[in-house]
Amino acid sequence: MAQIRKDLSGKPLKDAPEEKALSICWKGAKPFKSVSDVKSYFTPLALSFTKSKNVQLQLPPEDYLIVTKNGNVCLGILNGSEVGLENFEVIGDIFFQDKLVIYDNGNHQIGWVPANCDRLPKS
Repeated sequence: MAQIRKDLSGKPLKDAPEEKALSICWKGAKPFKSVSDVKSYFTPLALSFTKSKNVQLQLPPEDYLIVTKNGNVCLGILNGSEVGLENFEVIGDIFFQDKLVIYDNGNHQIGWVPANCDRLPKS
């Protein structure tokens, strides 16, 4: 979170602590209508998974930002400690836009590959 705040320094966004949709939100001079209105202020985000070596999930801003009904933009990550999940963070389906998720139940792992989800995959 500190890196995102640093990247937003000098940008026309202010913290929106009054927003209750998620815990980390920002507001602009006027309400945002979509992520397209604000994505240029944010950089891609890389999530690293600690139990896997060099595995990262690269996310453009439209995959981790949510515009609320109030016109604020929020980081689409739920702080698990706020909902009784101790030190876990919760990411949702927005993170997996345009990705095929692969489940390896035998080895208790998941993976993903980029995909154009506007089209059906080839079988």
